[in-house]
Amino acid sequence: MKRYVGLLFFLVLVIMPITGKTEDSSFYNQKGLNELQIDNPKGAVDFFIQAISIDPSQKHYYNNLGAAYIRLGEYDKAEINLKKSLNLDAAYVKALANMSVALFHLGRYRESYSYYIQSKRIDDKYIKERFDKARISSSIKKMSVERPDDAELKEIRKYLDSNLLLKIGE
Repeated sequence: MKRYVGLLFFLVLVIMPITGKTEDSSFYNQKGLNELQIDNPKGAVDFFIQAISIDPSQKHYYNNLGAAYIRLGEYDKAEINLKKSLNLDAAYVKALANMSVALFHLGRYRESYSYYIQSKRIDDKYIKERFDKARISSSIKKMSVERPDDAELKEIRKYLDSNLLLKIGE
C-alpha cells in the first residue's frame, strides 16, 4: 500500500509541471484580452494581474496590462507595466508603441516621440496601422481642449493639422 501511495505521489509531482502555471497564466491573459474586446478595461486589469502573478516572465502580460491602464486613463500605471514589458524585451514593438501613447498622455511629448521612433524602426507597417494620423489629430484636439495652456501640445496640433491639410490637398 505504501508503494502505491509513493508512486501516486511521484506521478502527481511529475504531471503537475506539465499542466501547471503556463496554461493557467495564458488562460487569465486570454480572459483579459476578451474583456478588452468588450470594452471592459477594469475587468481586464484583474485578469492580467492574475496572469502576471502566475507567470511574471511574459512580456505581453505586462504590455496588455499597460494597454488596459491606458484605456482607463491611468497612464502612470501603464508606464510602470510597459517598462516591465520592455525590461523583458527592449524591442517589443507593441510595448514601445503603447509607451509612446502613455507618455504622450502624461505630457512627456519628447519621450513619447522617441518611443514612437524606436517602434517605427522595428515594425513600420504595424506603426502605420496603429498610429493613424487623422485619429491622432482628433485625440490631440480633444487633449488641447482639456489642456488649453499646454503650448507644446498646441504646436504639435498645429504641425499635424498643417500636414493633414497638405495631404488632403494633394
